[in-house]
Amino acid sequence: MKITIICYPGMSFTDILTFLEPLELLKTRQPDLPLDWEFCSYLPIPNGKPGFSLTTSAVGLPLQGYDLLFLPDPKLSDDFPGEREWLEWLKTGFEIPSIIALNAGSQFLQKSTCNATFKPTTKTNQLESYRAALNLIEQITDNNTAQAIKSELKLNNLILDPQLPRTANIERKSAETQISVGLVLDGSGKANIKTGIPFLDHMVNQIAKHGLFDITLDAKGDLEIDPHHTMEDCALAIGEAFRLAAGDRKGIQRMASATIPMDESLAEVTLDFSGRPYSVLHTQWTDETLAEIPTSLFEHFLESFASAARINLFVRVLAGKDNHHMSEAIFKALARALDSALIIDERRKDSIPSTKEVLF
Repeated sequence: MKITIICYPGMSFTDILTFLEPLELLKTRQPDLPLDWEFCSYLPIPNGKPGFSLTTSAVGLPLQGYDLLFLPDPKLSDDFPGEREWLEWLKTGFEIPSIIALNAGSQFLQKSTCNATFKPTTKTNQLESYRAALNLIEQITDNNTAQAIKSELKLNNLILDPQLPRTANIERKSAETQISVGLVLDGSGKANIKTGIPFLDHMVNQIAKHGLFDITLDAKGDLEIDPHHTMEDCALAIGEAFRLAAGDRKGIQRMASATIPMDESLAEVTLDFSGRPYSVLHTQWTDETLAEIPTSLFEHFLESFASAARINLFVRVLAGKDNHHMSEAIFKALARALDSALIIDERRKDSIPSTKEVLF
């Protein structure tokens, strides 16, 4: 297989180096494998970074005789000089059987009115370059080789064939509350939480931050009465978002446990995305209130969350004297357990982890 790597102004060197790393390993493992690559450009490309040497083997020549075209992410300005000429040159590669375009490279390719079949990638991290190379290795060798190289690069959690984005948006309205929730399971821990209950905001932020979920939560409730309805309905809406974002549960770990300390406190959370809601809570509050909220409402929040998410939830506080610390340990442990349970296991990516073959 012969690959052309397109080099053009503002290209991401990181994309190129990351894409080539698995291929270099493959050539080391299988030196007789007919695999080669060339750097091609329309005009000479200066070395843009100290210590990085790049020589294009083909400048301005038609892109012919290649099996795959790799277009890295460009950092192009709106007034990219000579863009039209570059795009016309790029069209000479439209007969190449396979094209991989990363990030904004997809948009650049589409500007060429590309009619070829290509795999656009819109995520903006170097894992996409790894994924592109490992998928290529899987195609030209076999899955075992791709998995071995993935393991050697310590990328065991990288899914070669990712599922559709696992997201959910929930609107819950009643005579007592108006709740909206946005959830991205494969997020980065971003949170925008506004419930009108500062300590509840703090706890939901723990779920986002320590579970690496992106969560937006906007709640308006009858707080002039008490926080009960708002806390209950927020828990139900968040739980429903987790249930829907997890989809058919294909490939997930399903069961997980986490034990987290917080100063003198220690909390353990064990859960199972079983589709059968049940909760068992063993807490040891030292006062009836926390931040002027009855501590019983935090247990009701967890029970409501488990019911809506349809999970089996066990919570144990193993040690603690301060209610704030115990609650924070619980929510951090919940976040870590949710994250572990919802991670896709490469070995299970095509199956639902249940002998019933259904989890919902």
